[in-house]
Order: sequence, then structure tokens, then C-alpha cells
Amino acid sequence: MVSKFNLFLCMGFLLGPILLYGQETPKKEPETIEIKANVQSSSQNSNFSKNPTGFQKEIHLDSANTRYTSLPDILNREAGVRIRQYGGLGSYSTLSLRGTNPNQSKIYWNGVPINNSFGGEINLADLPFDNLEKIEIYKSGTPAGFSGSAIGGSINLVSKTKFEKPITRVNLMGGSFKTAKTTVTHMDQFTNGSYFVQALHETSDQNFTYLNNKGTVLFNTYDDTIDERKNAQFRKTGFTGNLSFDIGKTKINLLNDYIHRKQGLPGPGNRQTTSVGRVFSKLSSAITTETNEFIFTNLTLETKTYGNFSKDDLFDPKSEFSFGTPNAYTKTNQYGFQLSPTLYLLDYYQVLRASVLTEQEFFTRYEKRANHETERKEPKKRRDTQSFTFQDEIRLFSNRLFLVPQVRFERYTDRFGKDETSIRNQLLDPLTDVFTVRQNFTNPSFGLKIIWIKKENWEWGTLANISKDFRIPSFIELFGERGSIVGNTKLRPEQSRNGDFGFYLHTKIGSGWKIQSDVSYFQKRIYDMILFLPNSQFTLRPENVDQAFIRGAETSHNIIWNKGLKFNFNYTYQDARNYSDSPALNGKYLPLRSKSQGSALLAFFNETSEIGIEYQYIGANFRDRTNEYLGFLPARQFWNLYIQYSAYKNKETGNELIFGFEVRNVTDKRVEDLVGYPLPGRSYYLTGSYRF
Repeated sequence: MVSKFNLFLCMGFLLGPILLYGQETPKKEPETIEIKANVQSSSQNSNFSKNPTGFQKEIHLDSANTRYTSLPDILNREAGVRIRQYGGLGSYSTLSLRGTNPNQSKIYWNGVPINNSFGGEINLADLPFDNLEKIEIYKSGTPAGFSGSAIGGSINLVSKTKFEKPITRVNLMGGSFKTAKTTVTHMDQFTNGSYFVQALHETSDQNFTYLNNKGTVLFNTYDDTIDERKNAQFRKTGFTGNLSFDIGKTKINLLNDYIHRKQGLPGPGNRQTTSVGRVFSKLSSAITTETNEFIFTNLTLETKTYGNFSKDDLFDPKSEFSFGTPNAYTKTNQYGFQLSPTLYLLDYYQVLRASVLTEQEFFTRYEKRANHETERKEPKKRRDTQSFTFQDEIRLFSNRLFLVPQVRFERYTDRFGKDETSIRNQLLDPLTDVFTVRQNFTNPSFGLKIIWIKKENWEWGTLANISKDFRIPSFIELFGERGSIVGNTKLRPEQSRNGDFGFYLHTKIGSGWKIQSDVSYFQKRIYDMILFLPNSQFTLRPENVDQAFIRGAETSHNIIWNKGLKFNFNYTYQDARNYSDSPALNGKYLPLRSKSQGSALLAFFNETSEIGIEYQYIGANFRDRTNEYLGFLPARQFWNLYIQYSAYKNKETGNELIFGFEVRNVTDKRVEDLVGYPLPGRSYYLTGSYRF
């Protein structure tokens, strides 16, 4: 089916007009969002309008200001999203969309790509959260205006930049395991603009108790003990400064976010570490512009200029994780510029979008001794990316039928300096100083949207998408890591054929009732998946040996009654199988993919208080590729309770004082998300939030 993309694209592009007709760009004003009930969660979204046929979700985070929650907590409740955690709060966490690997999904910050090319996947604990306005989830691929291809899908973190009146908020939060967090936020306006600043400090020991099986899961349970988690503490400091202003018809946003984390790395539960640590800092900066009526009245121009800078120090003085030169220091610098024009040809029932991107990423690593003195600097790695995207949104039958063909051209050039200390490289390539790998891709997609019923308070329709996507090999796969991984510059990119189909319903019934529902079927056929195979007794080499077929269904339902009721339900069923040529893997379930996963929320609220109960179910899965019994993880379920009370509220000024209390994992389940990394049992949190 995907092989017919060229026909679809040509048909769509030939419908584009040659002459331009002046058409004023429609201006969209943000809707007011009610904090308690999140009534307008489907408010108009400029990014969603660029991807009208995709399955996407917008999560507003206003209520997160008064609860002790985190980015993994929020995302893990959504249909089709799975979070894997190496412990409790602040631990290494990765994201998987619709059964794919964590490195097959793209994560953006205000449209800026932040995935690391070294390993591909990203640690959610290293990302901003408290300063976010909302989270956008794209399950049908990467929307127009965003760079890169994504087999799994995309997540966009949107910072706070717009508000109606000046606000200062102070949050004090604390709870189990010596956990505490303080945030101070101030937002204000000036002529033709506004600004947002926030300071954050968070600390936790995460010294919860867990069942230590001593590595003898089935053979000997008599030596099991209840131990305390060690070396899992973290300290986090953050600062955000955003500035927005208008110059004529141009809106300009200056965005800056800084995070500094110091944490221990505890190791598996039966082999805890005592001195392994990590110090991580990241600065993300971007300048975005949007100009309406650029040259023509029906032309809009958007630009992004950005830079991501991160430093990561690993300390392992006792060689508890590694041998030889145990410590390491890595530095990643990423720069990019993107230009995205949009031409509104509404008299011709079309909207034409294009995007041009150029990006460079540099990765440097130093091997350190136990005293953290540099022993060796690895060759610098560099990736240059150029991308061009063209999309034609065709609107027919009074905007009841949308046809959206799109094509994305991308070029990657990877450079890896020669390792002068490697005898192997000297013998194989005596005249080569730099290894270079070039790869080009053309990825088409096609989307369809049919609105069957459209009334003032009622909309029911169908969405369908097909696409071809890929994942470029990471630096560690292409060029390896000294002493443990042998690089393979001949690797082919992982490729997939994706498709989804489903229905959605948005309606308002009577006085204050609102219902948002969707149900979809998705399918992914992934080729040339990269697997690390033993190359010698001590090294691994990546090879394209795996294939996967993932199919499933997901549904999401949100029901809100403005007079005091909120109900959310999300459920995902998926069958994710490995179809490798290896007999030991063919037909096996992909690891850490549950067949069933669901969550629900039931809350009652009024003007002064809210009480709710949350439920999460994660089905049984295997933690290894060969589906051995020792790697079987039974199904688990968690219950959370929370209550919020507004002790003071002034409707005229917006001043308010809110207190909150919540209990997580009420039934005190002691489980592991990954082998040897336990999750915390029952925990308690108190919050206090004052806005003035």
C-alpha cells in the first residue's frame, strides 16, 4: 500500500494552483482554559492544524502546578504511551510510542529536536517539566514543521509564553524519601509583549525499601531480604526565562531553559553501588518567529533558530560499573535553523506548507581516571543534517474532506575522527584520518480526514494515515565505543511502513457536559532493526538482523461535567512480535511490550476542592528477547488517591492558596519495571501553592 505513495503525491500536488489569490490569513485566538476541569483541552492548536489527519493529544498542565507529579507520570497515563523507569522519582526513564523502541521516537522542545545522536534515546528525567504549558503527542508520525522522521511518533514539550494577566506563584512540595521541591514563577506583561521566569530546586533521597532476591529469583527464596535503596538520591536545579513580543506583524519568542542535575546511579537491586554518580547540565535556547502576511496577504512565515548544549560527567571511582578508565565526560552541542512558509490558497481549497532545515551536532567524549583526570580524548563525532518537507492540505466539500499528501527529503553526513590509539584502525585504514558516512532518504506520507457530522457542539469524523519512516543509526552503532562495542559504518537505517485508521468524537451535551473520544487501529512493519551481537568474548557489534510487526488498537475517552465530575479512560491493546531470521527470536514477543495497558481517573470537584482516584494497569510482558521464563514480568496495577483544597481564592485578582495531599501506590505493590531496578512502594506527598 505504501508503495503507491508516488501516485498519491502526484495527484495531490497537481491540484495546486499556479496563480496566487490574495487571502488574509485567519488569525486564531487561544481559548480560556479552566484549571480544575480542563474543559478546553481541545482548544485550537497551531501545531495540530498542520497535521489535521493525525491522531494527536494535547495535555494541558495547569493542574500540575498544585500536585507533585513529573513528566513520566503524566505521559504514562496516555493511550499508546509506555514509560520504562530504572527506579523511582528522578531515575532514568525512557518513552515508547505504540510498541516501538525508545530510540524510534522523536522528542521536541517548542518544536526544537532534542534527541541525542550518540545513543538515540533520551532520558525524560533530563527534560523540563514544571515550566511547561502543555504536552503535545503525535502518534501518526512527525507533523509538518517539525524536523526528522519518527517510526514511533513524536512528543513536543511547549513552554509557557502566553497568559492573560500578571501572576506570581510559589510552590512548596514534599513527601516520602526526603523529597522536597520549591518553584517560584513570575509572569508579567509589557507593551506588545510578555515574559516568564521560573526558578526550581528539587531534592530526594529515594531510599525506599524493596525486596532483594539476591539474584536467585526461583531457585532460592530463603535468602530474600527487605533492603533499603542506596545511592539513588538526586538534586535538581533549573531556571527558565522566556520573552515574547510583537514587532508589526511578527511574533517573536526568546526561549531559554537550564537544568543541572546531580544524582547517584544505584545499580541493580542485588548489586547496589555506593559511589557511582552523575552530574548533568543542559542549556536549551531558541528564537522563534511567526510573520503573518509576509510579502503576500495569504503567506505566513515561521522560523526557528536554536542551540542545545549539554555536559555529562560520570564518576565511578571504585569501578562498580566499569573497568579500566571508569570515569567519563561527554559534551554535546547542537545548532539548527528552520524556515517554514505556509501559503493559504483557501479560494482554491488548499494550504501549502514547506519546511527547510539545516542542523549540526557535535559529540565529544573524554575517558577519565578514578581521580577524574583525562586519560584519553575520543575522536570528535559530527552529524550534519539537511531536510526539506513539502505538504499540500486539500480541503473539499466545505471543509468536510481533507487530503494531505506530504513528502520529506533528508540528507545525513556523519564524520568520525580516526582513533590514533587503535591498532586496528591504523592497519585497516592507514591513510584515512576521518571516516564519513552519507545517507539520503525520501519519506512520503498520506493522510485522510472525513468529517461525517459537524454542528456547533458536535463533531464526528474519520482519520487515516499511511507513511514510510526511518531511524538513522546512532553514533555508538556507527562508530562503536572503545573496549566494548565495535562500530559498523555499513549499517542500514531502520525503516518502517506505518498505518492507522480510526474515529473521533468531540461533543458538548446540555449545560456543561463535554465528551472527547477516539478509537484507532494501528500497524507498523519495521525492517532492518539493529541488534548488538557478540563479536568476541568481550565486545559487541551492531547488525541489521531484526524485523518486527506491531499491530494493535487504542482508545481514549474524556468526560467532563462542569458542575463537578471528571472521568478519563485510556486503553491500549497491542501485539508486538519479532520476525528475525534467527530461529531463537522469530515469533517471540518484543521485550517490555505489554499486550494490555490502561489507565483511568475519576474525580469530583467544586469551586474550593477536588478529590480523585487514579488507576493504572500494565499487562504481563517479557524482559528479554528470547522470552525466557526467568524474564517473565507478571501484570501489575497501581492505585493513587489525591485531594486538593483551595483555602483562599479571590476571583477578581486571581489570588489563591491551594493545599494538596496524595497517596501513590496505595496497595504498596513492590515490582520492577526493568530487571533489578525496583519501583517504590506506597508514598505520600504534601503540596502548597500560593498565587498572587
